[in-house]
Amino acid sequence: MAEARHTGKNFSQQKAWLQLANMSWLGSTIRAGLLKEFGSPLRAFTASKGELLKVKGWDFVKIDRFMAQAARTEPICLPELLEQKQTRMICFDEDEYPPLLREIPDSPPVLFIKGQISNPTAPAIAIVGARNGTQMGYDLARDFAFRLAEAGFTIVSGLALGIDTHAHRGAIEANATTIAVLANGPDVIYPRGNRRIRDAILKNGAIISEYPPGVIARPWHFPIRNRIISGMCLATLVVEASARSGSLITARFAGEQNREIFALPGISGAATSEGTLSLLEDGALMVTDPEEIIEYYAALLPDKKNLEKIDDFDDLTDEEKKLLAALASEPVSIDVLLESGWPRERLFSLLLQLEMRDYLVKLQGNIYQTRNKASLKGRL
Repeated sequence: MAEARHTGKNFSQQKAWLQLANMSWLGSTIRAGLLKEFGSPLRAFTASKGELLKVKGWDFVKIDRFMAQAARTEPICLPELLEQKQTRMICFDEDEYPPLLREIPDSPPVLFIKGQISNPTAPAIAIVGARNGTQMGYDLARDFAFRLAEAGFTIVSGLALGIDTHAHRGAIEANATTIAVLANGPDVIYPRGNRRIRDAILKNGAIISEYPPGVIARPWHFPIRNRIISGMCLATLVVEASARSGSLITARFAGEQNREIFALPGISGAATSEGTLSLLEDGALMVTDPEEIIEYYAALLPDKKNLEKIDDFDDLTDEEKKLLAALASEPVSIDVLLESGWPRERLFSLLLQLEMRDYLVKLQGNIYQTRNKASLKGRL
């Protein structure tokens, strides 16, 4: 297999990579196999049948078609379009191509990118989950992303509404790198409700896709895209997921790619916990705090930073800090707080004040929890 390198490719070389990217009829595994065997499309295009047969997955119809048509295939897009759309192409053999993604059996031959993958070798973790999650799930996604990003992880997700949005947001608030993997061209703004998050990602991260500029999202693109999300990462964390959530597809890919899967247990009986509980039953690792993942990968991370504590907020009274600390580890009901000795009228007043100042989130059933540190840092 060719060593990864950064190269300035001439027009013929660029065209060959874009031609191979347009051969979807070959299947992702054969295309990746050609690159791992020959190092470049131009070399594969001139290989003999005997050489090509070293790549697994061929049938005689495909191999004959490849030998007859490969070099004459139209590129998936023209290099001029990339320049026009201010989009770069990262090829399989270049240093910026994520190294873990290169290892999976169906790596895309090229990635189309806006922004920068500033450190492709930094440990990356995918954070995914339900589009229609709960506020608690959103806060957990944001908190996990914030604290993992501060610890040195690159946060990868899919820029969907819901858990993905809050995962990206947490990394942004940590002033760290986050990467969005799209099911459409990198110039296409989808979903439109995430335009501001998209713009924020590009300030310190990247938007990537195996689809060239101009391609709109199709339903079947999303599960195909998910192999890239998991493939770029050493682990995938599923925050919330229904029994039929697309994030379970990402987790399945992670398992097939021999990557670790983490899951949050969620609330028993909730629809958004069905998927994560199923993952845990199948052997995923349960986590309830980002520190568990940080410790799991401590050898891969730089020295950990001291994260903010409640005591660091100057606008809180000692009484408010005490209440926030009581709600920091898990959701707590008003009844439990009253039983622990909080005076009723004072408690209600404090909860209202802290909720209005965005230090608390109120859940169903008069249950409260301290907002995560990412939320307290300020929101987009």
